[in-house]
Amino acid sequence: MSKKVKKEKSLGTAQKKRRYDLPLNESSGSGFLRLLIALMSILTILALTTGFVLSDMTGRWAAGVQNHMTVEIPAEDKNGNVLPGENVRALSQKAQEIAAAHEDIESAEILPEEKIKEMVAPWLGEDISTSGNAVPLPGLISIKLKAGAEINTEAFQKQLKTVSPMIRLDTHESWLSTVLRFTGALKFAAYFITLTILITTIVAVAGAIRSKMAIHKDELELLHLMGALDSYIARQFQRHSMILAFQGAAIGCFIGGIILLLSSSMAGHMEISIVPEFQMNPPQIGLLCLLPFFISLLAVGTARHTVLRVLREMP
Repeated sequence: MSKKVKKEKSLGTAQKKRRYDLPLNESSGSGFLRLLIALMSILTILALTTGFVLSDMTGRWAAGVQNHMTVEIPAEDKNGNVLPGENVRALSQKAQEIAAAHEDIESAEILPEEKIKEMVAPWLGEDISTSGNAVPLPGLISIKLKAGAEINTEAFQKQLKTVSPMIRLDTHESWLSTVLRFTGALKFAAYFITLTILITTIVAVAGAIRSKMAIHKDELELLHLMGALDSYIARQFQRHSMILAFQGAAIGCFIGGIILLLSSSMAGHMEISIVPEFQMNPPQIGLLCLLPFFISLLAVGTARHTVLRVLREMP
């Protein structure tokens, strides 16, 4: 028994230089498979990153409006007449006093005019002139609720209406639910694309292995006659697939990383305030760095399963 095992381990393999019993390196299709895996890796890293960034954006958007409300004092009265800036500030002060006195509200802050200008700058431009009521700005009050507080919004809004019937209370719920549904659909699409790419990679590796086994059918039969076990032959293809997959995945992830860096740099230079900063946390970056190893293991498992299955079907 020990002689047979020793024979299997040393069959066609040099002691100091590992090589294949089958001429897998010389067979056609290796370069194409490496290229295909590289392209799949680029698509995988881009799809995964899209999902990660969307998750981060959703979390920060939700955290930014959770337990927060906004009170808006329009710069117009009920007849459509523009109110002077002094009137808007006076109404804002009265509304802020009502909000600050509420038992469920932790803080109520009147946003300064410069902050409001910054918020509307993406639509109205940086150089906004409010002199002479050229561009009337509303009054805004940022309200933060106490932890675990559930405020009666209808009753609170009635209190605010005593200051001005035009005051509006925004709880951000409708906006947030719409954003969460939209980003949730995008995340599902990104992760589904990732899964589809990985399945396609498995199919491509399995097809390449079957093709190589068909090319080297005579050599496989000869190895069987020499006493090589199916597991030994499978290890030949496993090693070959692992090397090709790792090379292709490493190249693809490197190119994908460059694309991500360029995209991040371009997004940073745009300085769009309504879009959160493009960033990922360390665990997500680590997961992307491990992608070549995962794809290699996927190729090894696919190669072993395919080889053993084909060998069982051979006469």
